[in-house]
Amino acid sequence: MNILMILLQVLLQAGSNQGNSYISTIIFWIIWGIIIILSLTPYFQNYMAIMWYSYSVGNFLNSLGRLITNNVNLVINHINQLLKSNGSSQPTNKGLIEKTIQDLMEFVVIEPVSAEPTGLMRTLKLLVTSYNEKLEDSIRTLLPNIDRPLVQNVVDAVDGLRELNYLYKVVMHYYRLSNKYKNPALMMQLYMILPIIREYVNALNGAISTFLKGQPVGDAAGPLTAYRFMRSCSGLTELTHNVKDTYIGLCDFEGRRVYVVKARGPGGTVGNLDDGIIYLIERVGVKPRIIITVDAALKFEGEKTGSIAEGIGVAMGGIGVERFNIERTASKYGIPLYAILIKMGLPEPYRP
Repeated sequence: MNILMILLQVLLQAGSNQGNSYISTIIFWIIWGIIIILSLTPYFQNYMAIMWYSYSVGNFLNSLGRLITNNVNLVINHINQLLKSNGSSQPTNKGLIEKTIQDLMEFVVIEPVSAEPTGLMRTLKLLVTSYNEKLEDSIRTLLPNIDRPLVQNVVDAVDGLRELNYLYKVVMHYYRLSNKYKNPALMMQLYMILPIIREYVNALNGAISTFLKGQPVGDAAGPLTAYRFMRSCSGLTELTHNVKDTYIGLCDFEGRRVYVVKARGPGGTVGNLDDGIIYLIERVGVKPRIIITVDAALKFEGEKTGSIAEGIGVAMGGIGVERFNIERTASKYGIPLYAILIKMGLPEPYRP
């Protein structure tokens, strides 16, 4: 690279020579020939490719790092505001709050062994439950006298921070690996998927502030649909049960008895819908004619936001634990499964 810079300097000097002598013309074309030959060598091409891709990926990592720092400060300030609004007389320990958030961002959930699949879903259910309880207990220590819905909103924001932090570490890993081995193929793969990663980052960034404000996000389409449906029913009553963070209601709709199972609000909880359905069927003795699930679905490019698709199966995201339990219960009792999907993009803007 130093040789190239020297050649370029000599070339400029030769080209700017006012004498336009025969020797300067020869030097001019010789240097241009050397530059062209160098540009055709694989090493030079790989070097320039790495430099170009590395510059773009490096800028993205810098912006992502600043984004994570800003969101961490946003969560810390929100926690301080909650403590002040609650009338806490104790001084705010900013260092403790920041350390707790940083520790939760680095928190790891190890996947269970899948070589022997017997009981795998029960193990996944235990891990997911333990992870959610760990997050909530850690935030509860920072906000001891705050209402649970507000605590849950902070939990969801920290969960989004954890996802952003993990994404940053993965991109940084391959970025440094490519520079370490001078491998343009790795850097090019990162460069090619940067628009997709950036869209995902923008969605997570918007979700963190949205969670802190207690505003609904895309997956609230299911609970909002259930809520609007219950408003159109008659004789709505809530069933008492011990299923955590889950609402179970009973109402009449056009001569039919309908049980509605949804996450209990307010706050960013997803509930335990599989446990709610199992409770109705196996403990209450309900024999449903049909199970209908409603959820948001990631739309394809070109599809209209808010368009609806009907299907067969369980419309539910996540890692598949709840979906598996509902499918197993429905197949055990021969209950048909229908799904309603509400299409939306990953970074859909909030429309109040």
